[in-house]
Amino acid sequence: MIQFLSIAFRNMKTVGTICPSSPMLARSLAAAAIESTSPKRILEVGPGTGPVTKEILKCLGPDDVLDIVELSSEFCRDLDSKILTPWRTRGKPGQVTLHNAAIQDVQLEMSSYDCVICGLPFNNFEIDLVETIMRRLLDLLRPGGELSFFCYFGAKTMKSTVLDGPGRDNLRAIARLERELHLAHSGSRHVVLANIPPAEVRRLQKP
Repeated sequence: MIQFLSIAFRNMKTVGTICPSSPMLARSLAAAAIESTSPKRILEVGPGTGPVTKEILKCLGPDDVLDIVELSSEFCRDLDSKILTPWRTRGKPGQVTLHNAAIQDVQLEMSSYDCVICGLPFNNFEIDLVETIMRRLLDLLRPGGELSFFCYFGAKTMKSTVLDGPGRDNLRAIARLERELHLAHSGSRHVVLANIPPAEVRRLQKP
């Protein structure tokens, strides 16, 4: 937790919170990966210190593939030393690769993933970046695959009270994009109260 706080305060725009996701939120985000049958390909973007990663690793089979993409070198080192190395030492099944890069830059096979799980704080980004990342994540999904991401419950409303005009316009543009994607991709939502702060998990299905 101290490590998370240290990194979060230095990188608040890209981390987006001062608390890691709760086990309840992590399980909700990883639900499609947990419920999918093997062989499956899973992509996690923005794992932070790895609460969702832990849930995914529990369900990996010998023919499953997990790619993890994290921009922060500090989070990558923490994730590798505290979660991935012990997992590999125990001889657990599955192929796991950690990429220290932005999701826009890493080379991944298009239309190949059954599940994409994203922990990025979209409300902290400019609309152009949000749209670029969302399109990229959907392009990486195979037809019928699921993208899950989350936002903090009521975050846009609370944040808009302290932003200037351009900042509020940016939040409205993000909200419009999310509505469009929700309608185009059979979207669903689930509120997780057991998190600080409460969060809303959103799921999109690729046609």
